[in-house]
Amino acid sequence: MNLGNRTIAFIAALIVLAVAGLAYSAGGQMRVADAGAQTAREASLHAYRAAQSLKALTAGYELTLNEFYSTVLEFSAYEKKSGEQKAAIERELSSLATLPDAEPKAIAQIRQLYKEIDNYRLDLEKALTAAGGQDWDRAREALYKMNVLSVQAIHRADEIGKFANDRALALDKRWQADGSQALTLLHIATGLAVLAALVLLLGALLLPKQATA
Repeated sequence: MNLGNRTIAFIAALIVLAVAGLAYSAGGQMRVADAGAQTAREASLHAYRAAQSLKALTAGYELTLNEFYSTVLEFSAYEKKSGEQKAAIERELSSLATLPDAEPKAIAQIRQLYKEIDNYRLDLEKALTAAGGQDWDRAREALYKMNVLSVQAIHRADEIGKFANDRALALDKRWQADGSQALTLLHIATGLAVLAALVLLLGALLLPKQATA
């Protein structure tokens, strides 16, 4: 092989190596993009759903307390219903706390709000089931304070939901950016592969001429 052919072969080999490197980088970018998309879906599915569920459960719990106050529910029915709702709220809080992007401070604040609600719930129950008769003033005050705290808990849950949604959108943008970079690398690799083919074709065309000479 003369110098010209060796040069052409060397150039073609370099281009092929560049194509392989770009293809490998593009594959890595796609893997990162897929991981980002999966994380975004999980953040949106779990954290957002749990936050929305918390809002609904808190509103339902507040309604149950109001129903008990207004004597729509008897104590036994109220106790069963509110107990189930409290257990469901605790499950959602525990679920939120296990997520990678959980906000410990926000969850702790919600737990504290529920603890205060529970204290006033006991006041409400005592006021409406006292042996000496119902204390409507005490019950009314307890219910008012519980309603205020419930609004605050719903607001905090809404903030967690918005944070999860924003996080999912940010991860989705990252996924799109990684995918775009991978596509660019693949386009470059394709162009270089075409260039390598042209260089080899040129070498093939020149070889007979050089052999004849």
